[in-house]
Amino acid sequence: MMEGRFSPIDREFLRLTGKPWPKVCIIPTPTGDAEEVLERFYSAYDSSCDARQLTPFRKMTDRSIPLRDIADELCRFDALFVTGGNTKSALGVWHEWGIDQALLNAYQSGVLIAGMSAGAICWFEQAFTDSYGDGYAPIRGLGLLAGGCSAHHKFDGARTAALIESVRTGLMPRTLAIDDYGAVLFTDQVPKTIYSWQAGGSARYLNTDGLSVFESSLSAVTTILEQV
Repeated sequence: MMEGRFSPIDREFLRLTGKPWPKVCIIPTPTGDAEEVLERFYSAYDSSCDARQLTPFRKMTDRSIPLRDIADELCRFDALFVTGGNTKSALGVWHEWGIDQALLNAYQSGVLIAGMSAGAICWFEQAFTDSYGDGYAPIRGLGLLAGGCSAHHKFDGARTAALIESVRTGLMPRTLAIDDYGAVLFTDQVPKTIYSWQAGGSARYLNTDGLSVFESSLSAVTTILEQV
């Protein structure tokens, strides 16, 4: 979704389902269910899986998840993918439709849940976001994973500086900072694998002693995904 092509992390995402032809649902709520995002997703994924959509902003199609029974429908998928966009707006829409609880149910049922940018930070107790459009701020996330999370670390200097200050002052708790071209796989709420598929892509925790902010490594295996 970020690189304009089917990337190594997309391939790994599908592999992690353990299915030869997985059933995957895209959730582009952070983009307002933008048509361009849906087209790019289907262009990349249609040859590798049964791809569907949860799009409450759009009219129903033969790809759409029924909106009257979202919780049961999501639990039937092998994997869910949330796009980037506006995190706060997505959380508000999810609460109104009960999608937040449906995502929790899917997670507890063993469905692989994933996403990028807004779709990566939304799973944590606190998400560091530019949703307000006038800088960066913490907001409450879904709380499936402990602590905070911020995306685009080291590739967005202003965001990184603001995050460090928010951790230092206690506005953000211990925060997982993920670079572009990096991803983290959690199993049973514990980080198990750090993925990297371009130079500089990694992740680390940021914490504070009340005076300064320091990085701490994840107790996870680093896996380099090769381009194909």
